[in-house]
Amino acid sequence: MDGTGPGRRPFFWPPGQFLLLFALFFLPAAAPSVLGWMTGLLATPVFILLAAHGLAKGCRLAAVSLVVAGASALLVQQGEMFVFSLTLAPLGVALFCSARAGDTAAQSGAKGLAVLVITWFLFWAAYGFLTGTNPYNLLLKVIDLGLEQTLELSKSKEAGLSPEMIMGLSEKTAAMREVMPRILPGLLVVVVVFTVWLNMALVNSLCNRLTGNAPWGAYATWRLPDHMVWLPIGAIGVALFGQGALQNVGSWLVMISGTLYFFQGLAVLIAMFERWRVPPLVRMILYFVIFLQTYGLMLIAVLGLIDVWCNFRKPKETNA
Repeated sequence: MDGTGPGRRPFFWPPGQFLLLFALFFLPAAAPSVLGWMTGLLATPVFILLAAHGLAKGCRLAAVSLVVAGASALLVQQGEMFVFSLTLAPLGVALFCSARAGDTAAQSGAKGLAVLVITWFLFWAAYGFLTGTNPYNLLLKVIDLGLEQTLELSKSKEAGLSPEMIMGLSEKTAAMREVMPRILPGLLVVVVVFTVWLNMALVNSLCNRLTGNAPWGAYATWRLPDHMVWLPIGAIGVALFGQGALQNVGSWLVMISGTLYFFQGLAVLIAMFERWRVPPLVRMILYFVIFLQTYGLMLIAVLGLIDVWCNFRKPKETNA
């Protein structure tokens, strides 16, 4: 897959593509408090660069840009943040190679997930070894401290909360501090899944705009393999009837499978909006209402799960 293949419009990159990639990797490292959120999207520019120039030339161009960005990050004493941003580059390469091989969205997502899990594990293992700390335990302490500080802030006079509200918040905070160590592994995997999905969706949209060809087809057609439906079913059973560590594993799998089927449910929802020709403004309002509520997110996940049997995206049969 590249931007100059037959039947595709070529990419129109400005002369400053080197500076663009440099900026995209340098700025989140230089100003993490403001632009750190961009780090999770950095597989996308790598994919686009490879699609525009091919694997070999694209990797050479990316390497030059990243070397300069890394040197600049060292000058501003943000080497650690820059090294972490580099962990997204292998994901971009993996997604590009998978798309070029003609893999489906689910297959590319699985490969990207494996690559990102391995890359982030190696990064944090190296970080822990070099700093003499346990990153996982450190994260738990940071989260617990954050919950404790939030509770203390709510109890202050400046917060202006009533005693009843403070008591309710204290109970919820205590419950969160108790359950967080049990669910954190599942949440971390959900973050990895979300990062891969977000980059794939962004790549798909940008490539469609730049070349008229989306690597994995329209998002409304994305679907998980049908046999994966047993994952949430089994996970719910283990979470409900398991004990101890087994129950925790079941809870992790419920969160992970729920996230996956939320993405499928979103594809179903988009397909239904397109079939019903819902105006863009009405779509935005409905998206806002749905995503604003936890129940709305759960409903989308259930919609994605039911689609395995009902196939809401099946084209309507027309009479001859």
